[in-house]
Amino acid sequence: MIIRWLLLTVLCWSVAVTAEEAVIHNGLIEPERQVVPGYLARIEQNNPEELIEILNRAEKFYLDEGMRQDFSPVVFVLHGPEVAIFFKENYFRYRSIVDLAAKLSALKVVDIKVCETQSHGLGLDLKMLYPFVGTVPVGPIEKSRLIDAEKFLYF
Repeated sequence: MIIRWLLLTVLCWSVAVTAEEAVIHNGLIEPERQVVPGYLARIEQNNPEELIEILNRAEKFYLDEGMRQDFSPVVFVLHGPEVAIFFKENYFRYRSIVDLAAKLSALKVVDIKVCETQSHGLGLDLKMLYPFVGTVPVGPIEKSRLIDAEKFLYF
C-alpha cells in the first residue's frame, strides 16, 4: 500500500514538473521553447575564409528557418585582421564577402561590428567603413558582454 502511494506521488510530481516545462500548442503538449536573447558568431581564426563560411551559414539559416520566424540578427564582433575586409579601400579584394554581408545586413540576418581599437591599430580610417557596419570600442570586451551579461549563445 505504501509502495503504491509512493509510486503515485512520484508519478504525480513527475507530471507536474513536466507540465511546468511544457506548453499546449494546437491541442498537443510540447516542451516549452527557450527564448534566446541573441546569437554571436563564433569567430576563432580571424580570416576571410572563416568569415564567408559563417555568413553562408547565417544565410542558410535564414533561408531554411528565419523567413518563417522572428529572430534577432546574428551579431558579428570582429576584432582581428579581418576588420580590414569592411573598409572601402579593400572592396575589390573582398567583394564577395562584402556583398553577401551587405545583403544579409539589409535583411537583418546579421549585425556586423568592428573593433575601433583594432581598426586604428591597422591604420584604417573608421570613416571609410561601409554604412552597414557598426563599431565597438574594444571587440573582446563586447563579445564578453554579449555572452556573459546579455546571455547570447554562440552561432
